[in-house]
Amino acid sequence: MSDEVLGLDEAYSVKTPDDNRRLYAKWAATYESSFVDAKQYRYPKAIAEVFNDVVGPVRRVLDIGTGTGLTGMYVTRLRPAVLIDGMDISPEMLAQAKLKTREDGSVVYRELYVRDLTRAVPNENAPYEALISSGTFTHGHLGPECLRNLLPLLAHDGWLVVGVNNEHFEAKAFAGELDSLVALGAIESPEILRVDVYEPGSVHYGDQARVIITRAIN
Repeated sequence: MSDEVLGLDEAYSVKTPDDNRRLYAKWAATYESSFVDAKQYRYPKAIAEVFNDVVGPVRRVLDIGTGTGLTGMYVTRLRPAVLIDGMDISPEMLAQAKLKTREDGSVVYRELYVRDLTRAVPNENAPYEALISSGTFTHGHLGPECLRNLLPLLAHDGWLVVGVNNEHFEAKAFAGELDSLVALGAIESPEILRVDVYEPGSVHYGDQARVIITRAIN
């Protein structure tokens, strides 16, 4: 399969962590040109904007499913002082994220970690004040059960700003999992927003994602 034909169909068809590794190893070098730019994909920017609008002053942020680093890049444009680390299953995608720079020329990400987020997630750092994610909770990638793997990464009262593909949110019963986490006293009752995933003019314009906004009580 050539890089030129990789896209949503391939991304949505993966079923296992190994499938994800194989796909993004092939796609990493051309992901932004063949998909983000070509399809006018604005999801990372949308998550950064929601983060900036709803989250108070924080210093240490973790980007879950970092990909090529676009979400972190947009966050640093809005909040130049934040320290951002990233985690992703694909070392090839993280290699692209490592190249992202802030407007002052410094790197976007302090540290980048290869992690399988479908399992308990090792964390080498103090708990983070905020966790962000775009494009990772979607078909064939992360389901609602993975939210429980992320909560230990957050400090008490730490913010969770997680985008979820709209159809995936419904099909995988994210609302039920969120209700369970609230009942367990793990998170505050979440706010759910909707954002456009693509810019006007894109062939996919109209597709939306839900954004889960809550705080950890752990």
